[in-house]
Amino acid sequence: MHWIPGLSPEQERLYRHLLAAGPTSIQHLEDQFGYQLDDDLYELTVRGLVNGNPVVARRPSIAMNGVLTAQEAELRRVQSYVDELERIYESADHPAGGDPVTVLTSREQVQHWYETLNATAENEIMQLVTHPFLALKRAKRTGESAGPDRVNHPAKCRVICEWRVFQSESAIDGLQHSVDRGCEIRLADRLPHKLLIGDLHMALTPRYPRGHEVNQMLLVHPGTLMDFLVQVFETEWDRALPIQPDPGRFALSGGLDDDEMLIVELLAGGAHVERIASVLKVHARTVNRHLDKLKRKAGVTTLYQLGAYASRHWMN
Repeated sequence: MHWIPGLSPEQERLYRHLLAAGPTSIQHLEDQFGYQLDDDLYELTVRGLVNGNPVVARRPSIAMNGVLTAQEAELRRVQSYVDELERIYESADHPAGGDPVTVLTSREQVQHWYETLNATAENEIMQLVTHPFLALKRAKRTGESAGPDRVNHPAKCRVICEWRVFQSESAIDGLQHSVDRGCEIRLADRLPHKLLIGDLHMALTPRYPRGHEVNQMLLVHPGTLMDFLVQVFETEWDRALPIQPDPGRFALSGGLDDDEMLIVELLAGGAHVERIASVLKVHARTVNRHLDKLKRKAGVTTLYQLGAYASRHWMN
């Protein structure tokens, strides 16, 4: 049974007695309780719980309305404080012993962790970018400094994009920024889902498949699920087509320039003429002219023969 806030057990017992007994003289109360009640009656009177002589208790719903109001205000204050602490907790890293994932339910939370993973990675950033493209980088406010130079960030960066991502101007700007940072970019027909991994330590990925109306994200902590997402990325990386030539794949380059090395590499990866043209940002006729030149260099007449020659003589 809860006490009335601020009253001693004796004072509450006296008030409860008066509620049940009705108007009662002070002398009768002291005879019944066996001690002087001046201090207790004074406290009850000051709090508006009783009045008069004979003493009569006031209706509780009226007498304690102020107490209820104060308690409600205190409850709201405590709830606001708990909400603040909850926001701090949600923005923190809770890997060991906690849940394997944290559900991010707001765009602000997703943006916070997207920026955090990019800003704190020291070894490698791995990213799958799917269509439709969603820009998460916060625009700078007027007078706000640009912050650390991301071009010189120490982390290695590998990004795989779906072809349709290039329909978005903001996506192209973001990929150009990644290229300026020294990121390796590869292209894919279709990726399973969006994904951002920082230092093989934490990851962001959608909670539901694409097309689902609830756009929540998962913040994945170290563990088995984290390892699985890394494997997903590596599998897609092996399948994707590079948009920059890898000189390490060529034996003394075979007298090929950068565009020719890229064409040979894309061709070896299974890309057709239209895709190669998209990567080089040229017309398909230009790609065919390059291919004709490569055939003459190799002394062959078909793309199959060109691929076979390149694998034996140009590529390691």
